[in-house]
Amino acid sequence: ITTDEKNVQIVIPAGFAPAILKGSDSTYSLPGQDGSVKEIMPAEEWYSITAEQINQGIVIVDNAITYDSGQPTGTIPDFNEYVWVPIPEDKDFARIYWNGPYYAQNYEIEEHPLSEVETKYYFYEDKTSSEYINMINSVKFYKGFYIGRYEATDGMGTSDVACTKRNCYMYSTIGEAEIATDRISPDNPNQIENAHLMYGIEWDSTLSWLIDNAVIKSKESGKTKIMSIDDIQTDSSSWGYYSNSNKTEEDMIYISGSSEYIKANNIYGLAGGLWECTQEKYLTERRIGTGYSDVVRTVRRGGEISENGDYMPAAFRDGQGDSFTIGTNLRISH
Repeated sequence: ITTDEKNVQIVIPAGFAPAILKGSDSTYSLPGQDGSVKEIMPAEEWYSITAEQINQGIVIVDNAITYDSGQPTGTIPDFNEYVWVPIPEDKDFARIYWNGPYYAQNYEIEEHPLSEVETKYYFYEDKTSSEYINMINSVKFYKGFYIGRYEATDGMGTSDVACTKRNCYMYSTIGEAEIATDRISPDNPNQIENAHLMYGIEWDSTLSWLIDNAVIKSKESGKTKIMSIDDIQTDSSSWGYYSNSNKTEEDMIYISGSSEYIKANNIYGLAGGLWECTQEKYLTERRIGTGYSDVVRTVRRGGEISENGDYMPAAFRDGQGDSFTIGTNLRISH
């Protein structure tokens, strides 16, 4: 579906459909203000989707194409939910070494180009794998990709395949989430085709898209603001789940979509809460001729609830051993 803004479009996979969400004033709109899905958008309205709506976070649900008197079959909470991240130009799809406070084993860094990140601080991605190559080609061809609206969940305990559903238990160890994510396949009617654990380039491009597009909570009570680069790389406490965030006691860290406070462009939990592991890697040792062997670590993103949002903002990246099991999570993308 193309729009009147150059190269801003959305591609809806077969078997999926956009969702209409419940608005904060009890009206209904696309993409809406609150998190709950009200209904599937009628097919005849799909082509009225605008670039502005796309840049506010279009939510789609799977297994939703079969209609009965205008309504989809099945129960809406049973659907997986995804958000389209538009990538209009190739330049919009890139890994970024953000100019934040602390990165990589607590090194304090000002600003470094990506070339230094890869050579001096040893962050890298395997660009030779078929999955990575197919992902890059897909994003360039379709001008975007889908990100799980919620962190990988267990589908209310009903599925051993990774889901992205509201009010479900989120995986807390790398091992269990990776196993569940590996079970995703095109043959499963309830999963998006070619889903995978996010790469660093997808995480960074999602954060870049939020800047100047997402409406988030302001530190002033009852007010909102437009997402700025500082909200991504300097202090994410105004919209993330941190020890110094203005969250409520009812918020549950392990339950997906537990609070509207932690949402940006309809995506939950990018900042704070549980760490999210990506397919980006961090090499802890590169000492030629010293007898040390290289140690490859998984790169975690987004910070965690035990820290402040100005210490571990959404852009935070950190190398962590795969044996880490507390407060770890995954998010799937396409």
